[in-house]
Amino acid sequence: MAGAHRIGILTSGGDAPGMNPAIRAIVRTAGAEGITCIGIRRGYAGLINGDVFELTGNDVDGIARRGGTILYTARSEEFRTEAGVDKAAKVCKYLGIDGLITIGGDGTYRGALELARRGVRVVGIPATIDNDMGCTEYTIGFDTACNTAIEAIDKLRDTGQSHERVSVVEVIGPQRRPSRALHRLGCRSFCRAASRKGSRS
Repeated sequence: MAGAHRIGILTSGGDAPGMNPAIRAIVRTAGAEGITCIGIRRGYAGLINGDVFELTGNDVDGIARRGGTILYTARSEEFRTEAGVDKAAKVCKYLGIDGLITIGGDGTYRGALELARRGVRVVGIPATIDNDMGCTEYTIGFDTACNTAIEAIDKLRDTGQSHERVSVVEVIGPQRRPSRALHRLGCRSFCRAASRKGSRS
């Protein structure tokens, strides 16, 4: 974001693992370049209401291992309206924000696009456990979500084997390859347990 001296950072929509490290990286990098970071609490709702504070290196110390987001997150019905987006763009100008970094999923990106159409310079960082964003292989939070699900399935498989039962596991996410692959992983685990039971009888 060339020429920026003051940037805003917000997280919006559902939280995803890795949002805090992203915030930390932005603040640390901006600080090294002499750029002031403005934290915007509760996503676009906070932007509309001017719920902001200056983010410094001290604010992001120790947050890399924390889940969620220190900026909080929320969905804003007001921001879905033309008047709400107009107000948010005016707040950016009033606060002297040269550019806005938005961290979130497809809804966050749609909001960022509307602000860009109103002259706000925007950079988007894809962060969603659904991994349903274009122009990126993986979104922030997807890998952690997959590994958490795999770990849970492995533990559930052990219980299924112990009780000689089969369980059905549903994983959140859109009907795309990563989610189907995770479904197949769970099915294979329990099918193997079931086949072993059948071979013993």
